[in-house]
Amino acid sequence: MDRDSVQLVNPAEWWRWDWSSSTTPAAPSVLDGGFIHSWQNTDAVMLQPPLDHHLIVLHEGGAKRVSREGAGGRKTADVSARSITTIEVGSSYRWTTEGPVGFSHYYVAPDYFANLVAMTFDRDPSTVSFAETIGRADPYSANIFELILSSRDDPNWSAIAQHYADALLVRLAATSHWGGEFVRFRRVMLAPHVVRRVRDFIRANLEQRITLDDMAAVAGYSRFHFGRAFKQTTGMPPYAYVHQERLACARDLLEQTSLPIAQIARQCGFGSHAYFSVRFRDATGLTPAEYRRARERGGDTRLREPQNP
Repeated sequence: MDRDSVQLVNPAEWWRWDWSSSTTPAAPSVLDGGFIHSWQNTDAVMLQPPLDHHLIVLHEGGAKRVSREGAGGRKTADVSARSITTIEVGSSYRWTTEGPVGFSHYYVAPDYFANLVAMTFDRDPSTVSFAETIGRADPYSANIFELILSSRDDPNWSAIAQHYADALLVRLAATSHWGGEFVRFRRVMLAPHVVRRVRDFIRANLEQRITLDDMAAVAGYSRFHFGRAFKQTTGMPPYAYVHQERLACARDLLEQTSLPIAQIARQCGFGSHAYFSVRFRDATGLTPAEYRRARERGGDTRLREPQNP
């Protein structure tokens, strides 16, 4: 695989195939924009795939030596208890631990992190990066992380922990220059079966309004990463892909049926006859009625392919 092309993995999928020997809670603790899971007794060697969330690790159980192999070569750090490791979305590493194995993971949706940091520091979310570190000693971050963990039995945990979690993210952003390593942009790609699943969803729902959130949910990705990964994979943004599918459906119905054009407009999700006519002419050079007549005559078959709107 091209090192700059990455198919992202949801953390839940990673857990299913790589954590059978560990001791874990029954389910992750869910927050807005992320979730937390704790691990004990895992193997000393861990293969971490490129995840679709940022990952914040609180090292537990005592001091240890941690080695990371991946992009940028091999790096080794002596890690004290309660140190913090941070891993950017899309990074993939082989980790080796010499010493007690225990840690808690906080998986953060990239768009949630970017928007929180942008709002806090008055920045454009698109300019927000996530710094990678290995075993950085930061008692303040560790204290906040432990407050999140210690409150999990509280019936109001979600409300309490959310404030702590946001404070942890702001702390990490504010101190990212403390040995932080900003990883260059990676192309993120959707697996072929994910693209097919999204395509099938679009085709089955053309008559309805289809949103970015709808497609991201079908794909199993965050809204932010789905949009970027979909464009990298298909060559067009999701909204343009939906528009192209609507046009393709309309062309098929114009060629293969005698349905009224207004009905075709509704079935393909264009909303109105007038709007459909404008968009169809923009894409093909002909109105729907002209297109149908040309096909019936067996005339010009060199019509332009639908273009991105």
